[in-house]
Amino acid sequence: MSEAFEGETALVRARSNYYDRALDAAIALTVVSFLLGLLTLVKVVSLDTAGAAQSGFFLTLLALGGGAVGTVGVVSSLNVVPITSKRVRGIGIGLLVDLVGLAALAALLDVTMATLLGIVLLVEAGVVGAAGVVSWWGIVETQPSATPGLLAGAAFGVVGLLIGAALGGTLLGGSSIAFFGSALVVGLGLATLTILPREDVGSALPVALLVGLLGLVVASGTIGLGWVWQPGPDIDGSFTGGVVVPLFVLLGSVVASWGAAKSRAGFGARGRQFGAYLTVYLNAVLMVAIMVSIVAFVTIKGITYALHGFTIGAVSALVVLMPALVLATNYARRKAGTADWHAGARQFLRVAPLAALGSLAGLLVLVQVTGDAVEIPFTYTVWIEGRQQKVLDTAFSITTDPTVGTLLVVFVGAFLVWYFLRRYGSLRGVGTHDDRVAAVERWAGLTMGGMVVLGLLLVFQGTAPFGLPIAATIGLPLVGLLSLGGLGLALAALGTVLVGDGPVADRGHDRAQVVRVGIFGGLGLLVTAVLFEPVAAVNPTIGPVVDVVPAVASTAAFASLGVAALTALAARSASADVRRVLRREGALGLAGAAGFTVVAALHVALTGSVFSLGPVTIGDTGTLSWPMVMATYVPLGAEPGGILPAVVGTVWLVVGAALFAVPLGVGAAIFLTEYAEQGKVTAVVEVATNALWSTPSVVFGLFGAAFLIPRLGSRESLLAGMLVLGFMLLPLVLITSREAIKSVPDEYRDASAALGVSKWATVKSVVLPASLPGVITGVILGVGRIAGETAPLILVMSGTLNSTQALDVLGGFRFVAEPPFVYNPALLEATAALPTQVWAVIAAGVSGSPSMGWASALVLLVVVLTFYAVGILARTYFRRKLNYE
Repeated sequence: MSEAFEGETALVRARSNYYDRALDAAIALTVVSFLLGLLTLVKVVSLDTAGAAQSGFFLTLLALGGGAVGTVGVVSSLNVVPITSKRVRGIGIGLLVDLVGLAALAALLDVTMATLLGIVLLVEAGVVGAAGVVSWWGIVETQPSATPGLLAGAAFGVVGLLIGAALGGTLLGGSSIAFFGSALVVGLGLATLTILPREDVGSALPVALLVGLLGLVVASGTIGLGWVWQPGPDIDGSFTGGVVVPLFVLLGSVVASWGAAKSRAGFGARGRQFGAYLTVYLNAVLMVAIMVSIVAFVTIKGITYALHGFTIGAVSALVVLMPALVLATNYARRKAGTADWHAGARQFLRVAPLAALGSLAGLLVLVQVTGDAVEIPFTYTVWIEGRQQKVLDTAFSITTDPTVGTLLVVFVGAFLVWYFLRRYGSLRGVGTHDDRVAAVERWAGLTMGGMVVLGLLLVFQGTAPFGLPIAATIGLPLVGLLSLGGLGLALAALGTVLVGDGPVADRGHDRAQVVRVGIFGGLGLLVTAVLFEPVAAVNPTIGPVVDVVPAVASTAAFASLGVAALTALAARSASADVRRVLRREGALGLAGAAGFTVVAALHVALTGSVFSLGPVTIGDTGTLSWPMVMATYVPLGAEPGGILPAVVGTVWLVVGAALFAVPLGVGAAIFLTEYAEQGKVTAVVEVATNALWSTPSVVFGLFGAAFLIPRLGSRESLLAGMLVLGFMLLPLVLITSREAIKSVPDEYRDASAALGVSKWATVKSVVLPASLPGVITGVILGVGRIAGETAPLILVMSGTLNSTQALDVLGGFRFVAEPPFVYNPALLEATAALPTQVWAVIAAGVSGSPSMGWASALVLLVVVLTFYAVGILARTYFRRKLNYE
């Protein structure tokens, strides 16, 4: 076996390198064929696809794979996520080679997808068989055992029995002798061929024969698209080629991956481990696919209505994708584990999300560069007068319109600024102190403070306070000077790293204060300028089309990106202390780039102008349009419209229930665990809590209808729904919080008491932080239940299954001079909710079309998963913080 696997740092000789790289490509090919088998099984791509459609599919697949591998390669070359495993790198390169080869075959050969998949299985069989022969001849150094073992022989024997029975039953007439005879011959033959020879031959040749046979049957069309087999006259059912061919591809891919992985690891114990793990990984993918199919059923039923008229520009989609790329990059930076044989597999799992997002980014870039918009036409169904169904044409579109909405840029940019500033830490006291830099920092702060005072004066006194035309005379020059000052500071931060004596790492470390003041000061001055513009009613321009503030902000953003890139490259070869400083500067540069971009978007939003930078435009309205969730219900229109009121109602129900139940549940758990004497009373409370949690939800609804509604205005209301769901959530929060608090070791409490800390201070500062991940877990589980509850909401909010307007809860608060001193009429109004709307449309058959009901169920699923995601992120954050401390 080559040392490329054992040490993954060097190769024994060139032929071992060829052996390893060929098997890396084979492993990648088995993964690709496995995914293609899944796609054809669920009919994402048809087995009869051929010609231009097939070439376009593989070109898209190549763009996805190229984007994935390219993204990982870039972050690895920048040492952000260093890929040290030669096996991972080899499989990545092999993936690109395989996709290029498949795209070429699709373009050159006039065959269907089914035939092409059969050819792929034949290639996999040939490579695995050749690997076994090469090992047997001693061309490469491997460590095969005397035999693959009885377990491998039994597994191949069982697979041979099934394959032999299927082939005998279909190809030899279906008689009992052919059925059982072929099964016995193939099963015993494969088992014998596996057990008797040495491991390299006993592993490779059965794989080659089995996978080659499956590939030959598929490629020759023996079992093709028109093939049908009915097991018997008494069985009401049949097997078709559309199902059997993908199953053959899946089976062949798994078996070939096992054989290729064993060969790549040089057989022996390591080879068996590598092969077993890769097979388990592929089967795990299959199990995940089965679970996803349950969600996919709801998605397929409702996706047409949910996405009717959905439109987004490729550039806008890239902006939306940016936070996910950043989070995936951070996840991929984690250490892959120990340097044992499966470190490469762990590293692959780390970079898999980044690769997937990178592939999607590659597709979006392809759309924008080629100018070919992606439009997926489909139809959806609505009900018109007389409950007649009407089919309408629509499409899901990714356009080449380069306009991005200000709201999207501001939200994404603000998130990135927050994220990178969290990773920035501080640069104060680092590097060489310079009095001039301190003076610039001081004067920049004074300037921003003075502009704030002047802005407030103009807000309260008008643009001409005290009769002086201040805004008309000095407003425009002030904004221009602030913009130029911010640009100068940002360029100074880039220049101090880019130009000077010595390496970039030393300049970045010694001049850290210039970088800090340059980016923070430039960002502060530009924010002040953009906020002062609408107050002074000015908008400085150069010529008729170039706005000064966004042009300066975009230039400063590129300067900050330059700082981040230079420091990231310099950090690769710097010492540990300097590397920490450079990474902080890199995070600050990325935060500055995002912040300057937000400044440009704020300028557009506040002034109403449109800013273009090359092909990209930032405008008041972007290219994102989602009628299903952004429009309100239209009861008398030609179409039912959207479900925005139901989405808003569901969110408010969950938020209100959590605000009611979480403080009460956690507080009760603290009292019962930390203060109350453990005895019969607490035991009764625990039993009652468990009984309350197991109470059917409809009982809670009856309680709300009989007790709450008469005391809340005698009508169905949002507040009644919040309280009912809050009572349902309360017992689970109490139970899980008690268990989480009990799990905190008593040593924590004893150590705190030994230091003289009071009981409440111990609970607040020691017990609660340690139990917070468990508490959040309980809240997550409870929210997942109440968000989809239907029965109680039917009883307390059934009056409005489809509201035409969303409730404005935040804007409904009113303060009065008598108790309760604050009230909100919006809380006493009924609203729609996604669970009741799904019930009304699908089960009761009212209030819209069935397509709208399935679409509402899909959106409900998305809302619930969003709550889960927020809770999981919060739990992870507190768990890491607890471990760090």
